[in-house]
Amino acid sequence: MRQMREVYVAVKALVIRDGKILIIKRSSKEDVYRNEWDLSGGKLEFGEHPIDGLKREVKEETGLEIEVIKPISVWTFFKNDGKTQVIGITFLAKPISDEIKLSKEHVDSKWILPEEIDNYQIHEEIKKLVKSLNY
Repeated sequence: MRQMREVYVAVKALVIRDGKILIIKRSSKEDVYRNEWDLSGGKLEFGEHPIDGLKREVKEETGLEIEVIKPISVWTFFKNDGKTQVIGITFLAKPISDEIKLSKEHVDSKWILPEEIDNYQIHEEIKKLVKSLNY
């Protein structure tokens, strides 16, 4: 019997305002990275343009409208015991609205200075990305 494998595309936003970046904390109910900080984003829907999907995901998770500036990172990881590959693109973005309204997937949000990133439990790849950028 042939093993089913799946590939999907995800997008993330490194949202910057006044020299600070937005991080959001995942709830304890999430299936991966529970209780960890993250960037806003998620899985694209079939046929969806990556920028449209990013705007949708950021709006769903934070309530923010964003302007997407440019892609800044491509990444991949495997889940479901190696049966699913996630290919991701992180984009630099800036908010064009102000009020944050978190989804049920998240329990907190913070605007932090890039040099504060090590103070948070957040994926190492995100830390490396934040440290590599010139603001």
